[in-house]
Amino acid sequence: MTKKSIGLKKRVGAVQRKEVTSAQEAWVQARPLYPDRHIPLLITPAVDGVDLMGWAQNNRAYIEELLLAHRALLFRGFPIRSPEDFETFVNATSDSELLEYVDRTTPRHSEGGVSDRVYISTIYPAEHEINPHNEGTYWTQWARKLYFCCLTAPQEGGETPIFDVQRVYERIPPEVRERFVRRGWMLVRNYQEGFGLPWQEVFQVETPAQVEEYCRQHDIDFEWFDGGHLRTRSMRPAVQVHPKTGDLLWFNHSAFYHHTTLDPVTRDALVAEFGMQGLPYNTWFGDGSPIDPADIEAVRAAYAEEKVKYRWLLGDVLLLDNMYIAHAREPYKGDRRIVVAMTEPVGSNPYQPE
Repeated sequence: MTKKSIGLKKRVGAVQRKEVTSAQEAWVQARPLYPDRHIPLLITPAVDGVDLMGWAQNNRAYIEELLLAHRALLFRGFPIRSPEDFETFVNATSDSELLEYVDRTTPRHSEGGVSDRVYISTIYPAEHEINPHNEGTYWTQWARKLYFCCLTAPQEGGETPIFDVQRVYERIPPEVRERFVRRGWMLVRNYQEGFGLPWQEVFQVETPAQVEEYCRQHDIDFEWFDGGHLRTRSMRPAVQVHPKTGDLLWFNHSAFYHHTTLDPVTRDALVAEFGMQGLPYNTWFGDGSPIDPADIEAVRAAYAEEKVKYRWLLGDVLLLDNMYIAHAREPYKGDRRIVVAMTEPVGSNPYQPE
C-alpha cells in the first residue's frame, strides 16, 4: 500500500466520524436501513415538503462524504416520479455528465430524460435472477457512481440486492484471491446470429471497421470467422484499488459469465455445438487458462455472505459507489420499472502485490 493510499484511508476515517451539521439535520434524517447491516444508509425527509433537488445541490459535498463513508445511499420518501426528476437528482449529486451504455451484454433502451442517458435497467426475463456484479468491470473505463430509481414497484420480488465487494474480497480464500490477482481474468464473447446481442447493438456501430476501431481503443482483442462471426477477448485485472480510499476491491465479472452459471442442459448443448471457446460468454484467467469451478464457487459463496436486499418503494433512489458495491436482481411478478444512470468515469487502477 502506498503512502498516498494510506493518507486516503485516514481521510475517509475522518469522514466516517464527521458529525452532521444542524442545517443538514433540519432537512433530512440519515440512519442504517437495517441495524445489523452497514449498507445501505437510508436518507429520508425530516420535515414535509423537502425540495430534494435543492437540498442535494446545496449539499453535494456532504452527499459525497456520506457515499465514501457508507458506500450505498437509499433516498426514500421524496417526490421523484419521472425520468426527468431522476436525471435532475443525478445531475445535482454528480460531477460529470451521464454516461452512455456501450459494450453492452444485455438490451438497453433510453427511458427519456433530457440527455437520453437514463436507461431501463437490465431487460431480462422476470422469472430469472441476475447474479451480483459491479457495472462495467470488463470496460477500460467505468462509472464510479451508479444510480437506480423505482418508477414502478413490482407486485412481488424484483429487489436489487447489494454486496460490499471490499468484504467479498476479504471473504474469498487467500489462495483463490492470489490466483486471480496474479493472472487477472478474461471475458471471451462470441457474436453469432441467434445467440445474444449482435455486435452492432453491443458496440453501437454499423460496420466491421468501426467495431475494430472501438476494440483497438478499448484494449479488446478481436477475431473474425466465416459468416461474420466475431470473437472478442477482454483481459482485465481481477482486483482494483479505489481511487479515493486506496481500498482493495473485488471488481470483475469472472463468476457472472463463467460457463457454470448456465443451467447444465443449456451449457452441455452449447458446448457440444460450439466448444468452450465458442460459447456466447465465458470467463478464463487472464493468461487463457481455465478457472476451476471450485474457485468460482468460492467467489459465489463470498457474495452470498454479503447479500443485502430490501423492497423497492415508488420514488426510491439508490446511489451506489459502483467500485465498492455490486448489485443483482431478484425474480419478480407484475410490472417493474427501475431506471438507471451512470456518472463520473474511472479508469483502471489495478492492485499490484509487493
